[in-house]
Amino acid sequence: MELIKNPNINFLGKRKIFYILSSVIIIVGLISIILKGEKNFGVDFVGGDLLKIEFNQPPDIVKLRKIIEEIKVGTFTVQELGTERREFIIRLPQNTSENVIKKLEENFGKTFLIKGKSIISPSMSITLRKKAIKAFLIGIIGILIYLTFRFEFKFSVGATVAIFHDILVVLSILSLTGKQIDGIVIAALLTIAGYSVNDTVIIFDRIRENLRKTRSTDYITIFNKSINETLSRTILTLLTTLFVVLSLFLFGGETLKTFSFCLLIGFIVGTYSSIFIASSIVIDWTKRSSSRIKI
Repeated sequence: MELIKNPNINFLGKRKIFYILSSVIIIVGLISIILKGEKNFGVDFVGGDLLKIEFNQPPDIVKLRKIIEEIKVGTFTVQELGTERREFIIRLPQNTSENVIKKLEENFGKTFLIKGKSIISPSMSITLRKKAIKAFLIGIIGILIYLTFRFEFKFSVGATVAIFHDILVVLSILSLTGKQIDGIVIAALLTIAGYSVNDTVIIFDRIRENLRKTRSTDYITIFNKSINETLSRTILTLLTTLFVVLSLFLFGGETLKTFSFCLLIGFIVGTYSSIFIASSIVIDWTKRSSSRIKI
């Protein structure tokens, strides 16, 4: 199925404009991240209080969140457990759990039970942060090695830079919109990395096919042709995934809001980077080194 018949768009001719656009977004986002500091991170990474409560009857979860908001404890999450909708895990900033318990008792009386109350220490959070970074870097190195064997090193670097680009743009937007980074966001970022590299590999495959057919060194023409040939497939993939993620965002509940928001931004940015960043880096590297692309 082709959404666009025989497109002939000069994507790479405008690559410097998109370099600038991406750089501006990332720089503004990084400034926001630096200025906010630990406020960018959720309880999972900076420490805090964790409550596990069980109600006699399923409560109105919207009312539950509004009650906690009234205390103005800061950023918190309410996660529903099980299918009976009676158990919840509430993650809170440090030293706020007692105030929340008192407020819940005022509104719900003795209709709930505190099944667990714990403190996530900053030292535990630092360890978790290091493990998350380590897991992400191992994944990136694996992708780099795989793409080097499948294509060549400059292609793997282009794809890897595109992944870092996508992660930085998503983190920038999260910081600018006041959303916190937690374990759920890390899961979303890894999903985005997988989507981005998959989209990039499809374009790179078509580039390799066209290079083998023509043996031409007019790389900009061949790259543009390859991107145009895969454009309908790229757009269809994006639209179908966005439809699912948008459904999650609208109907998946508060717990999935941040996760689905990350995916919405990340999948769009991942498609953008596959076209305008990954391929552009390969082109510019090839031009500067004055070497042929090995196929």
